[in-house]
Amino acid sequence: MHNSSSSSKAQFFILSVFLIVTILFFVSKWMQPGTIIDTSDVVMTEEPFIFNNLAEKAKETVDISRSCEDLKFNLEEYKDFVEKYATQKGKMFLQYQFSSPCRLPSGKEIPTVVIFDLNMTSPRVNIHSHFYRTWLPS
Repeated sequence: MHNSSSSSKAQFFILSVFLIVTILFFVSKWMQPGTIIDTSDVVMTEEPFIFNNLAEKAKETVDISRSCEDLKFNLEEYKDFVEKYATQKGKMFLQYQFSSPCRLPSGKEIPTVVIFDLNMTSPRVNIHSHFYRTWLPS
């Protein structure tokens, strides 16, 4: 008898453990949807972040240019980068112009203002910004 009693205790123990694990599994499945964080709002607001970052980098491109030729080359390269990058996110156009030449006929470089127009169009947003940055020769 001693043997059958321990056998039934073992069966009861295994059955109890299985039942507890099953209950915990279903309770966790029931509670799980409430704990999922909805990140769709962050994804939906990606465009303004990218737009602001590209505008800041345009200003930084003016700041790091050492000469008038360097400024013109860097801005053209940056414009190409922006328009190629934007094909992944929507349509983006970067236009710039100089308020005055950055080099006098004598060859002396002078400060000038670079005027930017940045426009981003995607299925969710249409953002436009007009800003400027002053270039100072080094």
